[in-house]
Amino acid sequence: MALLAATLCALPALSETLPVVKVQPSAMRLLEVVPVQAPEHGQVIWAPAHVEFLSGQLDSVTAPLQARVVTLHVQLGQSVKAGAPLATLVSAEALRVRHETRAARLALDTAQAEYKRHQDMVARGVGTEVELRAAQARYKEAEQELSRASGTAALLGGETGDRIVLRAPRDGVVAQLQANLGMVAEPGAVLFAVGNAKSLGMVAHVFEMDLPNIKVGSTARVELPARTEPAQAKVLQVGAVVDAESRRAPIMLSLQGQAVQESLRAGMQARVGIAVDRPAQMMVPISAVLIKDESRTVVFVQTAENSFEPRRVELGLPVRGWVPVISGLKDGERIVVRGALMLDGAASQML
Repeated sequence: MALLAATLCALPALSETLPVVKVQPSAMRLLEVVPVQAPEHGQVIWAPAHVEFLSGQLDSVTAPLQARVVTLHVQLGQSVKAGAPLATLVSAEALRVRHETRAARLALDTAQAEYKRHQDMVARGVGTEVELRAAQARYKEAEQELSRASGTAALLGGETGDRIVLRAPRDGVVAQLQANLGMVAEPGAVLFAVGNAKSLGMVAHVFEMDLPNIKVGSTARVELPARTEPAQAKVLQVGAVVDAESRRAPIMLSLQGQAVQESLRAGMQARVGIAVDRPAQMMVPISAVLIKDESRTVVFVQTAENSFEPRRVELGLPVRGWVPVISGLKDGERIVVRGALMLDGAASQML
């Protein structure tokens, strides 16, 4: 401050509380002065992003029963056709389910024959309605039991004995592989995920304060490390949940162009710029703003080559290091963005 005080002197004050400060040429190197930019309606919100499968384009494959993995038929990232084997499992539960299905089928055949016999007996006048209704009830119960057992057995595929072969549910690529040889998988455990490689999109993570300006259908550009030219995209969905830690919400975008799709891989990192049409605002760096008396906001405006005027301004809420100017500045005026505190200290000495 001593160096600054030695190189600064005051011009006659324009007001009682806001004196103009003149800086000696040798002290100008301590300051950074930039012009205020004109406000623009069309703005771009930049956010980190990654490539992932679009909604409905990734199918999980789970273990239907408790089973042990004995063979893996695919690797992570491998292309597969619908119905291709992914893994072979061995399960004592599968053996039991198939046995129950055979027993239920035999029980149904027996109940059906018994029911038909009672129908014939009643028709000939030698049977009773009570016995017929009892036989009919046993037949219905046997039908229901076979339906239940068959439904469970259908989840195990067409194999026999204690073998279960997990198969790809669609054409695509193996996007997740969580099965290991010898592991025992519990019922419902996700072992694989197969995604449609032709339906990849971007998920951008946008700050909550920017969400009101993003609409479905908004255009965007995507910068990928693997591509020299940015790709074009459109917003498909705006996330409804904000992450509690990062204060960001996911934005799903679809990419335009088959060539772009073919060059993508799930998990790739990217940077997305989403075009928004919000009210034009003049923005200045927070470093340019001083708070006086806990209520007034001031920036130093260059009025001559070495002269700076403390100007009261009305500001909005800051956004990632920048603050919108509501009033007090004009397009093209030059303001101090580094060194404002030093100028303020010199101005205070002149009061």
